[in-house]
Amino acid sequence: MTDVLSVWLKDNAMDSDQNKSQLPVKLNSAPAQIQSGSEVQTGLGFLPRTDSIQLEEKISIARDEGFSPLAIELAMGSYETPAAYKLLLFILTITAAALVVFLFPANRFFKPKTEDLGTMTIGDPVIAESQMQLKVFNEPWLKVLLEMDRLYFREGKLTEAIQVAESNLERIPQKNWESWKKVHYRYWELLADAGRSLALKTATSAYLQTIPEDPFGNYYSAHAFLAAVDRIRSFNQETRQAYRQEAQALIRQIDRACNALIAQTKMLSTNEKKATLRDLYQRLRLQQAKLFVLIWKLGGYREDSHPDVVYRDKALNICNRDELAHLKEAKKLKISIYTHILDRWYWFEGQQVIQDAKQKRKTLVEELRALQKELNDAEKL
Repeated sequence: MTDVLSVWLKDNAMDSDQNKSQLPVKLNSAPAQIQSGSEVQTGLGFLPRTDSIQLEEKISIARDEGFSPLAIELAMGSYETPAAYKLLLFILTITAAALVVFLFPANRFFKPKTEDLGTMTIGDPVIAESQMQLKVFNEPWLKVLLEMDRLYFREGKLTEAIQVAESNLERIPQKNWESWKKVHYRYWELLADAGRSLALKTATSAYLQTIPEDPFGNYYSAHAFLAAVDRIRSFNQETRQAYRQEAQALIRQIDRACNALIAQTKMLSTNEKKATLRDLYQRLRLQQAKLFVLIWKLGGYREDSHPDVVYRDKALNICNRDELAHLKEAKKLKISIYTHILDRWYWFEGQQVIQDAKQKRKTLVEELRALQKELNDAEKL
């Protein structure tokens, strides 16, 4: 019995030795310490089981991950912007926008296209095919207008067309001139094309005595006066005074005509008719500006504190108006004014008062060059 038990123990010992030989050998087989549950989760990178992480938990995780305290503090501040900081940003934004508008105005970079008004006209020639549209075929004035347009526009007979107008208008009483106004208008156009300023001045002056606020009459009256004065190279004192008074009278007449146009525009309902009256208004104001420059010229183009400087500035004010600033004629007139100012600007003068504001010579030169460039660009188109 003892022998059988010893054999069984020996066999079991051999089996245990064989099983131990199959286990991996590990050095430093010190007993491992059991980690807590939170440490295991942190080691494995587990996040708290929630849909949103509170700020305190984020800070704790950041500290465990080894983030810098300064970085954690900056991250905490980025979650909520103080009200004072928001107000400061708003004020800075408004200030920046105001500076952009002030320093870079839209009209400095997005200027309207330069337009050329030309002389005042009643439009294209009237042809026989348009008689039915006018519905006034039997009107005597229309027959005369058709004859004038045929002679001038089709056959190129300017003198004969003027003679037709004169021979018919001299038989018409003044009380009927308003119904014949389109014949008068075409007649004035032909006189202007022919360069007959004296006859144009006489014809418009007689017409304005009957219809003083007629825009065409005031336009061509100023046109004839300016053309006649422009041909004179020297003036004596009496001539200067006479021309000055006549220019001032024409300016007052144009003021009345412009006021009448403004009143008519308020009563109109169609944009087309309003555009026509606005065109007449622009032409009249340009003539008025030219008359202001003429008075300044008669005074010798004086500067500084001379009384005639007021007329120069009035002309510039008209040219700078929104409804006139894009017109070629207005820019040409401004160029002429600036050139006369610079010709009399002495080297020792630092600033001059122009339009109630002190301006430097450099600023005026830059504006003059800009105007000249705009006109050159417009002519290339």
